[in-house]
Amino acid sequence: MSDDRVTRGDMNQTAYGATTARTATDTSGLTDGLRKLERGRDAVREVVVGQDEVIDQMLIALLAGGHVLIESAPGLGKTLLVRTLGTVFGLKANRIQFTPDLMPSDITGTYALVPDEDGQARATTVRFQPGPVFAQMVLADEINRATPKTQDSAP
Repeated sequence: MSDDRVTRGDMNQTAYGATTARTATDTSGLTDGLRKLERGRDAVREVVVGQDEVIDQMLIALLAGGHVLIESAPGLGKTLLVRTLGTVFGLKANRIQFTPDLMPSDITGTYALVPDEDGQARATTVRFQPGPVFAQMVLADEINRATPKTQDSAP
């Protein structure tokens, strides 16, 4: 029996019934994505000057869905880098300044009474107010200054 192939959608099926994934020969989507990534990287480099390696590493972590630990002296643009990446790629970016008096609810959010139209707060109008951790990019600045309990609530 010959090894004739029957093509259905994105799968190949042999005459024996085995199904294999078809290799895509059209790379236009990948090429387009790489062009957009390069334009985004160039836009970030226009704002954050002299940090090309850090920008590339941040982009790799962003694409991989990972976390990044940036350690450097104050004033070298860590906050600017995170905010710029968020702006260029359309992501919500927040910064948390850790202090000894910061509470876990300051990070995670809390429930609050919301006043109605006449300005009265009633127990039935309770709404969750999300904290800064509810963002796609979170910069946790000086986390070592906070208490261990508050550090545990950080992303």
